Amino acid sequence: MFHALLEAVRREASGERALESVRDLTRFHRVQASPGYDEAARWIVAKLESLGLEVEVERVPGDGRTRFLGQLMPEGWECERASATLIDDGRRERLCDYDEQRLSLILRSAPARGRYRLVALEDGGDERDYEGLDVAGAVVLSRASPHRVHALAVLERGAAGLLHDGRRLLPPVRDRFDAPDALTYTSFWWGGDGPRGWGFVVSPRVGARLRERLRLGARLELEVEIESRQFPTEIPLISGLIRGEREGEVLGVAHLCHPQPSANDNASGAAALLESARVLQRLKKPGVLPGGLTLRFLWVPELTGTHAWFGRDPARAGRVHAALNLDMVGEDQERCGSTFLVEHPPCFAASFAEELLSRIRAAAVDWVTSYSGPGHYSLARMAEVPYSGGSDHAVLNDPQIGVPCPMLIQWPDRFYHSSHDTPDKCDPRSLALAVRCAATYAGFLASAGDGERRWLLEAVGRGSRRRLLEALDRPSPARELERERVRYASAVASLARLGAERSDMERELRALEAFAGREATGRARLAEPPKPGAGPARPCRRQRSPLDHLRHLLEGWEAQPLEERERFHRLEAETPEAGRIFELAWFACDGRRTLDEIATLVWIESGCHEPRGIAEFFDWTARLGLSGWATAEEAAWSTSAPDTATP
Repeated sequence: MFHALLEAVRREASGERALESVRDLTRFHRVQASPGYDEAARWIVAKLESLGLEVEVERVPGDGRTRFLGQLMPEGWECERASATLIDDGRRERLCDYDEQRLSLILRSAPARGRYRLVALEDGGDERDYEGLDVAGAVVLSRASPHRVHALAVLERGAAGLLHDGRRLLPPVRDRFDAPDALTYTSFWWGGDGPRGWGFVVSPRVGARLRERLRLGARLELEVEIESRQFPTEIPLISGLIRGEREGEVLGVAHLCHPQPSANDNASGAAALLESARVLQRLKKPGVLPGGLTLRFLWVPELTGTHAWFGRDPARAGRVHAALNLDMVGEDQERCGSTFLVEHPPCFAASFAEELLSRIRAAAVDWVTSYSGPGHYSLARMAEVPYSGGSDHAVLNDPQIGVPCPMLIQWPDRFYHSSHDTPDKCDPRSLALAVRCAATYAGFLASAGDGERRWLLEAVGRGSRRRLLEALDRPSPARELERERVRYASAVASLARLGAERSDMERELRALEAFAGREATGRARLAEPPKPGAGPARPCRRQRSPLDHLRHLLEGWEAQPLEERERFHRLEAETPEAGRIFELAWFACDGRRTLDEIATLVWIESGCHEPRGIAEFFDWTARLGLSGWATAEEAAWSTSAPDTATP
C-alpha cells in the first residue's frame, strides 16, 4: 500500500546530503538555551527557506523559572573561556581547555578562579564515599552524576568544585577499556535560586592516572579559570511545514541540541528530518504525494522543547494525528556497535504507528541476495524493542498527551555522549535508511484515504496475530499474551484518530479476541497477576506530562526536607529498573486505576512487579503536589485514558 511512495522516496533521498548536514551541524556548540543553539536554529531556518517550506519560529522563555506542562525551561548560558591546570610537584600540565575541547568543561558551570587541592572519591554518589575524607575547599575527582556530587560534596561538605572522570558503560559495545581517552558529555541543570557550582571533565585514562598519583601520596592541585554567565533568553522552536488540504497534521520531530560535536546524537536525527522534508517537498511538486494532512517537521531542544511546544497550545495534541521521533539514526553500525531499532510505546499506549513503521522499515532496507541467488536479506542490524523513553517521543507517548509516536534510533553506540561522537562515526547508508522510513511514514499518513485506513486496520490485525503467536513460545507466555491483548486493543482503538469506522474497529477487535482464545491453551490462557501489594487507593496526576528524570528540577523538590529527598534517592537505587518502572506507572495512572491495577499493568508491560515501590513513588509525587488521590466518584468520571487501555 505504501510501496509506490517508498520507491519514489528511495529515488530522491540522499544519505550523502544528510551526512553533509551532519557535518554542518557539528560546527555549532548546541547547548540548550545558548548562542550556539541559536546559530544552529538559524541554519535550519535558512535550509528550510531554501527548500521552499513554510517556516514557523516560536520563541519560548529560557529563564530557569518558566514551566510548560511541569517541565522547567533551562536558563541561558554561555562560556567565554575555561581551563584547568594540574600542578604536581611543581610541574604544570593543562588538563582541560574549553577552547580546544568543549566537553572538557561541565556545561552550565558557574564562574570560578583559584587554586585547589585535589581529592579522589571512589564514586561520589553515596554518603559512604565521603567517610574519613576532608573535601572542604577541595576539587573532588568523582564518577557519579555531577548534580549528586554537587549536593553531597559541595553543598553539604564545602568542596570547591568537581573534576569528573566517569562515564556510562554500555556492555558489550562499551566497557571501561573502550575509548579510554574520550571525554564524557557532562552538564549541570540548574533550577530556582540555589547555589551554582562548577567542574571540569577528564578522560577515564587521565582520571586513572590522577587517582594512582593520589593513592601514592602525591599532593595534586588544580588551578582553574572559568568565565561564564547565565542569563534569561528565548529558545527557538523551529517548524517547517508542507501545508495540506485537510485539518490535522503529521509530525516529525528531532532534537537539535547537545554540545559540540554530538554528530550521531543528534545532528544525525536533525539532518535526517531535514532531508525527509526536502524529499517530501520535492515529491509534492510533481503530484506524487497527494494533498492531505499538513506535514510538520519540528526541531527542538530535547524534551524541554517538546514540552513547550505542546504546553503553549494543548489543543495541538488533538490536531497531530501521528508523529515520529528521530534520535541517533546515522550510526556506522560496525564502528558504533549499534542496531537500528523501532521503539514501541507501552502496551497500554500502543497505536497503529508502530505496525506501519515496522513494515516500512522492513521494505526500506537495502537487500543483498544469498550465495546462489534465490533469497535476499539485509546487512543492517535491526530490531523492535519495548518502551524505554529518554527522548522526545516520551512526551507524545504519555497517555495524557496521547499522540501515536514511535522512535527510530540506533542503539547502543560505543561513542554515545562523548567527545568521539564525530561525523566520521556516521554512515550515509544509515542516514538514507532513516530518511526513507521517516518520509514514507509521514507521506503515507498525510495522504491516507479510506483504502489506506482499511489496509492499516488489517495490517494492525495481522501484526497482532503474529505477536500473539510469538508470545505463546516465550518463557512467560501468560504475561506475554496478556501484554499483546492490551497492545492490540489500544492499537485498534488508535485508528479512530485517522477516521476509521467504529464498526470496523469493533469487528477487528472481536476477531482478534476470538483468535487469541483459540490459540491460547493451558497455562497461556489467562495471565495470573502477581499478588496485590500496593493497595486500593487511586492516584490521579496533576502534571500532564512525563516527570523529569533530573528529580531536583521537579516542582516542589527543593521544598522537601533533605532526609525525604535522600529517602527517594534510596528508593530509586533499590528498585530494579526504577526509572522505567516509575515512568510506566506514571503513564498508567489515569485517575481510575488503583495502585494494584497500575502495578499489574506495569508488570504486564515489563515483567517487573514492584507494588510497594510504586505505592511509595505515588506517595512521594503526592507530597510534591504532582499527583493526588481520587475519590471513588472522581475516579468514575475520570477521562484521562480510554477504556481500551485498561487490562
